[in-house]
Amino acid sequence: MHSVKDDVYRKEMEILRILSEHREPIGSTIIRNELSKRGFLLSDRAIRYHLKILEERGLVRGVGVEGRVITDKGLDELRRSLAYERIGSILTRYLSLAYKVTYDLDDERGDVVANVTVVDKDYRKYLVEVLTLLKDRDLLLAPYYKILNGGEEYRGIYAPEDKIIVFTVCSLTLDGILIHSGIPLLLRYGGLVQFIDYRPVRFTELIAYEGTTIPPLEIFVYRRMTSIIRYVNSGSGLIPANLREIPMEAYDEVKEIIDMLHSKGWRGVVALGKPNEPILGIPISMDRFGLSMVGGLVPSAALVEIGLTVDIFAPHLMMPIEDMEAIV
Repeated sequence: MHSVKDDVYRKEMEILRILSEHREPIGSTIIRNELSKRGFLLSDRAIRYHLKILEERGLVRGVGVEGRVITDKGLDELRRSLAYERIGSILTRYLSLAYKVTYDLDDERGDVVANVTVVDKDYRKYLVEVLTLLKDRDLLLAPYYKILNGGEEYRGIYAPEDKIIVFTVCSLTLDGILIHSGIPLLLRYGGLVQFIDYRPVRFTELIAYEGTTIPPLEIFVYRRMTSIIRYVNSGSGLIPANLREIPMEAYDEVKEIIDMLHSKGWRGVVALGKPNEPILGIPISMDRFGLSMVGGLVPSAALVEIGLTVDIFAPHLMMPIEDMEAIV
């Protein structure tokens, strides 16, 4: 499980990487822009803080008012950074986030895994309309969201002045709920599920989580392979979804947890398979059953489909669900 110290380390290593890619001194604004491309949404103030720490450790050096450069000691630190920090294991990171979930089914409080979507501030109206539409079609895992206005900061994430950031609940939250209920699971695939007449038919595309360094569902979104809006209007389309395998002994308990979440307004189950039976055309390992959930970045995909420019960071952070507001 990643600690706060681990998160700080990742940010500082990324700052060192950015400095190592520039031969001239650079300032916090350029570093902020580069960090945002890599999934770190930090304010100039936060970046200056990290630079100060790195400078005190002798890893970077200030060059007048021009900015900072990486030192030889900083390059050595970068070379020693662990391979999984440089390359990244999607499956390990996802399961680590799921393990951090503290959401309690009874009092409906606690931390959930949140996705982050960044859009132009002028699109706020469309954003709320899309979220409401997806909720009405049962395409949101949980009916909650939080919007961060331009210039605001939340849990280390900074919204640029001309942007807004929306936080939505990631499907890894359900994995965390299952894990903390004593139910082991294997996150197997991310893909696209074909729906006809509002019924799931089959997976048409699949990418295995094991071994990949790229979030599978983001690939389908950025390649514009989804058709969520068409599904909303006609009942037919391709929806981003993932597939996990669970031991068959846990079937009744998993169904009970899903039913309990359903009673609290949670949705997003594409299909719950039977033990030892294929699910949506995909074979399942012996003595297991499959569970498919819509991907938490469905809202981002829908925004892309209507022509908006978005930046997606999914999954991105832990946040208390009580900091979100309900979609009505």
